[in-house]
Amino acid sequence: MFKQMRNAARIVVGSISAVVGVVGILLPVIPGTPFLLVAAACFCTLEP
Repeated sequence: MFKQMRNAARIVVGSISAVVGVVGILLPVIPGTPFLLVAAACFCTLEP
């Protein structure tokens, strides 16, 4: 149960970070690279 909640939280945070990162690449106001790194870290640590 705890593993499923942790995976769901990582998917949500990773998805939001990926969207903000892509927007940050398109807009010069927001830095996109840190958000994409956070998204990559969230998605690579998912447990099966």
